[in-house]
Amino acid sequence: MYPGRLAEGLIHALISDRGYLRTDTRILTSLDAGLLIEREGSCGRLLLMPALGFGSAGDLSAVRHLADAHATHRRTTMLIIGGGRDFGRAALAAAAPLPALHVADDGVLSDSRRFPGSSAAHLVVANALDRMESDLRAGALPTVDLEAARSLAVPDFDQGPKPASIPRGVVTPALTAAILLSFAAEAIFSRDALSGGGAAISVVYRMGAIQTDAVWQGEPERLLAAPFLHFGVVHIAMNGWAQWSLGLPLEYLVGARALLALWVVSALGSSLTSLVFNDGAVAAGASGAVFGLLGAFTTFVFLRRDVLPQPVPRSLRNGVLITLLLNLGISFVPGIDTAAHAGGFVTGAVAGLLLSRRTESLTRREAWRLRVLIAILLACGVGVASLRGRPWEASAPPTEGSEYKVGSLSLPLPRGFVATERSAGGLTLVEMDGTPRSPFVITYKLTAQQSDDEQATRLLDSLRKREPVGGPSEWIALSRVGTEGRRAIEVVVVAPDSCRAEAERLSAWLAQGIRETASSAP
Repeated sequence: MYPGRLAEGLIHALISDRGYLRTDTRILTSLDAGLLIEREGSCGRLLLMPALGFGSAGDLSAVRHLADAHATHRRTTMLIIGGGRDFGRAALAAAAPLPALHVADDGVLSDSRRFPGSSAAHLVVANALDRMESDLRAGALPTVDLEAARSLAVPDFDQGPKPASIPRGVVTPALTAAILLSFAAEAIFSRDALSGGGAAISVVYRMGAIQTDAVWQGEPERLLAAPFLHFGVVHIAMNGWAQWSLGLPLEYLVGARALLALWVVSALGSSLTSLVFNDGAVAAGASGAVFGLLGAFTTFVFLRRDVLPQPVPRSLRNGVLITLLLNLGISFVPGIDTAAHAGGFVTGAVAGLLLSRRTESLTRREAWRLRVLIAILLACGVGVASLRGRPWEASAPPTEGSEYKVGSLSLPLPRGFVATERSAGGLTLVEMDGTPRSPFVITYKLTAQQSDDEQATRLLDSLRKREPVGGPSEWIALSRVGTEGRRAIEVVVVAPDSCRAEAERLSAWLAQGIRETASSAP
């Protein structure tokens, strides 16, 4: 299809819908070789330029001239129509720094943006191309020639857009910034946050991760805090990318306020599902909210034809299916919170039935109100949970608590730790576990009481060989042995390697505590 005919078909698809002129789209002015079209919402202006020279050097000069003339308008995307793909690559480069799209003679759409799928202009043009393809299959291609389009141009375009208009997404970047800010705080409290192992679980727990006992004991803010928290760089990168890719198109379709409501409802739905089905587990991450966005998108693509532009762009439909299948597969990987994914998806899908298509252009004051609201949500969730949990103390040695009796011997029991005892073959093992609040695990190994201290000393070498300590490579086990009360005793502190110094101080404090309680016993 030659460029002029292709441009006329695109103009018709952009300014009309089911035979009627769109009320949200207007032609601002006519140019020597094309048109300037503006659509309300995130799309902004489309600067249409047909390559009437079939991709010649003159077309590239025209691209540069128009790009320079409109470079100061941040909402403008140049749409270059016609020419081969080699010309398209050169034209996209010539349009820089203006964002640009190119429709080749064979109908292939290319984009100068690094992530083209997240562009509202890309979505609008892809939808127009799909409508043109549908018309061609039906045996007709409705068109609006350039002269007819010029007659529709409004005369007051030079007044420009209202200076207070916010063209880009507001909620999606703000939510992404919130989870990045939370992760930065995690990394400040412990470098293990970058890998997601070691002390990271204790930090995330203290900052508001979902955990059944903690929520039922009076910490409901965890339901809101958990979606902002993540375990490691890979975890936050995957969720951040998915949230950005799904959030921006949804914000364009339903509006910033509706997107924020959808994200919050999906996040709470996933948190509640995780709370019910993951007894005792520590869970966090925005994946439940992301699954809610995916659920709403799935509802729009397959059930709500009034929300998405029709026909639904094939690339969008296929992208939703691929994303859905990939995330369903990921949900069955060990360690993934499948319940949260399912809860978020179902919540988002149901919410999608209630949402309606809404094109809105926020003022700067309205945009800042939404950003402040997200900051308040972050403060009510992560902020309140952090004040309760004190995550900056997660890697510190536990403080003094009470004592645990084994016969006449008293063992220090740090505050917040739970002790379990078992005996076998004359050896008593007392394990004191502070997880998930503390990354330290303490094990006392005690022999039976001997006839004298000399006999107890002879058992020390064999004591360490009874039960070797193993675990992940980033964990260490520090051991101290000695005798007290005619018993051979080993104190083993298992801790992340990043907490080696703290573990050394803890093991020394425990050994000193055993000696002090024994010497003060009657």
